[in-house]
Amino acid sequence: MKTKYFLIIVTLAVFFAGCATLPPKELVSARQAYQTASEGPAAKLAPAELHKAQEALNLAEQSFRKDANSVKTKDLAYVAQRRAQLAGAVGAMAADTSRKDRADADLQRKQGEIIRQGRQDVRDAENQTAAARAEIDKQAALKEAKDKSDAEYRMKRDEMAQQSRQVLSGSRERTAQARNELASQQAATVEKARQDVIDADQRTANALAELARLADVKEEERGLVVTLSGAVLFRSAESTLLPMAQTKLDDVAKALMAVRERNIIVEGHTDSRGTELYNQGLSERRADTVRNYIVQKGYPADRIQSRGMGEGSPIANNTSPEGRANNRRVEIVIEREMQSSSR
Repeated sequence: MKTKYFLIIVTLAVFFAGCATLPPKELVSARQAYQTASEGPAAKLAPAELHKAQEALNLAEQSFRKDANSVKTKDLAYVAQRRAQLAGAVGAMAADTSRKDRADADLQRKQGEIIRQGRQDVRDAENQTAAARAEIDKQAALKEAKDKSDAEYRMKRDEMAQQSRQVLSGSRERTAQARNELASQQAATVEKARQDVIDADQRTANALAELARLADVKEEERGLVVTLSGAVLFRSAESTLLPMAQTKLDDVAKALMAVRERNIIVEGHTDSRGTELYNQGLSERRADTVRNYIVQKGYPADRIQSRGMGEGSPIANNTSPEGRANNRRVEIVIEREMQSSSR
């Protein structure tokens, strides 16, 4: 509830301070990230990280009120977004640790139950043995009273003693079997977890190899960048996928599903023909089209963003047809695992 009041106050303050100035999308994303983190487990399990995220968001809001469209405002908003995502991730990890602790406690409880049952079996066997011995003594007294032969008495006593030993031995065997079964279950659980890690690494390697086969792939500081030619995806000045592009994106989406725990960003780029404003809008529409298509194929919507880059990030000279073709592209950035875990 405090978070909602805080966001309402911040929004009103920005509205009155900036009149009709709209916040940049980086600040909007930072606000949303903070709200998401504050409504999750971070509020209880990572309050310090959440407080840092709130302070970072306050700085971005102050910068927005001073200069709404400054680079500083966007940079501070980006930092605030990352702080909020980090707080959310720390809270989620703490929640996972809590669940693991509960699982360990449950395992110890079950182990205690097995041991207690084993001890109870031993006590039951001892009671049965005592009862058997009492029965032997009773039979001996009767036999002595009736002047039965010593041989018949010893035979009956030995028989009862053997039965009691068998009962005690069976109880011990059941206890040992229960302990062995528990140890086997624990070993199987550890082995499954190890195999799951190996399988996940293999799926990731296979997915990256498949992406390298389908498109131009390169490793950059921001992550693994998969570059798709705009000429393959769209007609000139359009943002509707070509039929052949859908087939291409089907293969790309299938490969991406193997790394669906990673965060990815779809970036649209254009050449320099046309106005800067038009190219910015076109790049955003194309990035949204590719992003929505991949989500329809099953990629988690909360792990994929779209971003229009306009004509501002060329990779070739726009003076030649070949250069412009290279600049008309869509890049899919697969963030590193460290970045992914901080969201």
